[in-house]
Amino acid sequence: MMMIGTERVTSTRVEEHPGRCNVPFAVLSLLVMLLIIYGNSFSGEWHFDDYHNIVENRNVHLQGLSWPEIRKTFSGIADETEGGHSTRPLAYLSFGLNYLFGGTEVFGYHVVNFVIHFVAAVFLFLFICRTLRLPLLRDRCGDKAYGIALLATFFWATSPLQVNAVTYIVQRMASLAGLGYVMALYFYVRTRTAEEGKARWGFALLCAAASLLAFGSKENAAMLPISILLYDILLVQGATWENLSQLLKYAWIPLAVILCVVFSFSEYLAGIFQTYEVRPFTMLERLLTSPRILIFYITLLLYPIPSRLTLLHDIDISRSLFDPWTTFPALLAVALMIAVAIPAARKRPLLSYCALFFFLNHLIEGTIIPLELIFEHRNYIPSMLFFVPVAVLMVRCLDYFSYNRGFQVFMAAGFAMLLAFQGHTTFERNAVVSSDLHLWLDNVRKAPGLCRPRINLARHYYEAGMYEQAYVELKTAEELNRDTNLRQIGIASYNLGVYYLDQAKDIDRAEQRFLKALERFPDYPPAIIGLTTVHLKRGDIEKALVLIQEHAPRHRNNVEMINCYGMALLKKGEAQDALKAAAWSMKLKWNDPQAWEISGEAWRKLGQWQKAAQCWEEALRMNPTNPRAHLALVELYDLIRDPALNRMAARCLVSKGAAPLDEWLAALAGNNMVSAYEVNPRMLGRMIRREIGRDLTRGR
Repeated sequence: MMMIGTERVTSTRVEEHPGRCNVPFAVLSLLVMLLIIYGNSFSGEWHFDDYHNIVENRNVHLQGLSWPEIRKTFSGIADETEGGHSTRPLAYLSFGLNYLFGGTEVFGYHVVNFVIHFVAAVFLFLFICRTLRLPLLRDRCGDKAYGIALLATFFWATSPLQVNAVTYIVQRMASLAGLGYVMALYFYVRTRTAEEGKARWGFALLCAAASLLAFGSKENAAMLPISILLYDILLVQGATWENLSQLLKYAWIPLAVILCVVFSFSEYLAGIFQTYEVRPFTMLERLLTSPRILIFYITLLLYPIPSRLTLLHDIDISRSLFDPWTTFPALLAVALMIAVAIPAARKRPLLSYCALFFFLNHLIEGTIIPLELIFEHRNYIPSMLFFVPVAVLMVRCLDYFSYNRGFQVFMAAGFAMLLAFQGHTTFERNAVVSSDLHLWLDNVRKAPGLCRPRINLARHYYEAGMYEQAYVELKTAEELNRDTNLRQIGIASYNLGVYYLDQAKDIDRAEQRFLKALERFPDYPPAIIGLTTVHLKRGDIEKALVLIQEHAPRHRNNVEMINCYGMALLKKGEAQDALKAAAWSMKLKWNDPQAWEISGEAWRKLGQWQKAAQCWEEALRMNPTNPRAHLALVELYDLIRDPALNRMAARCLVSKGAAPLDEWLAALAGNNMVSAYEVNPRMLGRMIRREIGRDLTRGR
């Protein structure tokens, strides 16, 4: 046994090649190419899940490098309940570090995403290069290892399918997991081929550290132990019965790792499977649809033209083996590819491993877990070795036609053009993804039957004051009633309610839409707040308070919900309780002006005018154009005889613009029931005119 062990270590020694001196050129060329095609992404905007995970997530808003602050980021999203654990702590920590050094300025986040992708590409190149020089592959590929590795890495790194994992900021989770994954593979092969014991232990420790990086970034890295075991069987030892029997003795190690991960997150996984309640497909239907999605991914990798690329794809769900008819052929094709790859492990181990690696690393996100059906960024790890057989074929073609120099140059130019076209597609895709508006316009054009792209596009129209266009998109989304998340239709109804409430001034239709939203998306906080607002506008304070009291305890970390609760308490005359609600809201988000407004008005009702003025001054500092803050301070400064009254009265005249003072005050008074400060047009008009009159008298 000792003799066998010694021979095994010796047989895995990698033969160094003179091409190793060109590694700096490979690294530099990768950097230049990636800078060219990703350079237009550094000013990209926040998208989609970025807001929930980063911009609005107080857990990643690091204020320092103390352990309590760092530990807070490990909790991931600031959920409604306390004490939850994150399955992606290192990814969230990286967002926290970005926030610490740059706040919510997107440039720093994009730079980090780019660096992660570049370093992953470098390690992929090193891994492929060293793999091709293993004893089992040395005779066939060893002398061409450098060219094959560089070509395969270029195809992977410049593929448009990686754009969402690089330019879409929150998908750093996928790219960071990919970086840890490929680093672990590289350090593993270094461990297996190292001659000295110290070097072997050093690389083993680096492999373990890289594995932790992958596991701490995203759950799909759980396939890493299986990938390593498969790598050892197929490419290091060779797929013989003798080697298989030897290695099966250690097969329990990766299985134990996976079982430990599953056990650690058993409660989390149980919660995940409840998500099927909001999916328009069952587990069986998802499994039937997956082969079609895998075939689609393969075609995207081989034929990535702009018209086929988007963020949210619209794909028909497979209801049976023959509905749609492509389900069975796709299932058969995937089964055949796997069936061919397994017996090919002895004669063509590289091709076998690359094929199995692709399917293996789609298992977690592409089988039973009720995630969204399809996302391009899910190919970041599975596609890492996809282009290796392609690169081998290209290099062999060039080598085969070496007798004809002209034709060889022609073929090389053709391959270079393929890379250039792919890089140009990636550059174009980055231009689309960099702009949130362009992203959703593009998505609506390519997936017109989905609700979610239209909802997000409507938000842009609404924010731009294009209310009718927003209404059309939302109405279409509601009528389509089609998405892979049934709750999305509820969001469309909610947004229509906002349109009716704020723009159409139709309280009855707004109420209908908010109720419809809650039917489709039960306990949806914005819809509850909208319905509460409708009750307050009607003056039905008791009904509003009962509704918000029913839901607020389940959303005690939702700032908007707590503010709505405080507003209802304020209108009921319960100033002390309103102060408590506002204090809790400030603790969650200290710079939210509405909590300060509620506090200011509550203190005024309690006769604490100085405290009330301080709260309203803070609210005004956060929102300098808030007319109610100006008016509240006019009243309070008059009560406490503050000399700043004259200045504040003048600012009110500036705020009203060209509108007559009485009309401006009357318009503000129309929203008294849903605002902390209730405007009294007669009293305030008299105060402002008096102060302005004094100014004019002093001027004469």
